[in-house]
Amino acid sequence: MRLVNLGHACYLLKSNSVSVVIDPYRNRSVPHLKLPRVEANYVFCSHDHYDHNAKNLITIVHTSEQLNIKTVVVPHDHHSGEHRGLNTMHFLDIDGYRILHTGDLGCIPSKEVLEQMKNIDILLAPINGFYTISAKELKEIMDIVNPKITIPMHYFKKENNSGYPDGGQIDEFKSLVGDYLEVDGYEIDVDDNLFKNRVVIFKKELQE
Repeated sequence: MRLVNLGHACYLLKSNSVSVVIDPYRNRSVPHLKLPRVEANYVFCSHDHYDHNAKNLITIVHTSEQLNIKTVVVPHDHHSGEHRGLNTMHFLDIDGYRILHTGDLGCIPSKEVLEQMKNIDILLAPINGFYTISAKELKEIMDIVNPKITIPMHYFKKENNSGYPDGGQIDEFKSLVGDYLEVDGYEIDVDDNLFKNRVVIFKKELQE
């Protein structure tokens, strides 16, 4: 299975039989990012904010392949959703991998939700620290649920001045996890055993 970073919190998951895009963003909703032209069988959005809800920008290619998916609703803030509403986490089974895209997770989830997050192969989670959980909170979640691969998202990238300012959350995250693999590109082949039990950080995102 290929996992492609499309920028911000948007990812393309692509196997031989099915392709999924999660959280496409509207153009100009994220500083210095423009969503590339992408085709997929399915597209999902965690919530209805402009930087996560651009389903119309994804070309849908119909398939008879069924997708095993589960959703869990969590707050988008530390106040039970009173400030930013609710957010939907997507659990997907693709090519034998259990994948969780948390969307804009706004706080450390309840014990019941954390229990559901265990045994995840790939965890895609934000570290903005203002609009979402912080680097420190993601590390706390990782220590509890123990995913095989963790990929941080929704953070400011100094390399191309993209994303929302966050006070250097990616640098803090790197120092917290210690061991990480920085990929010199925008995609990985998850079947490669090098990515087991690792933090993976993309240097780039797929852009037009």
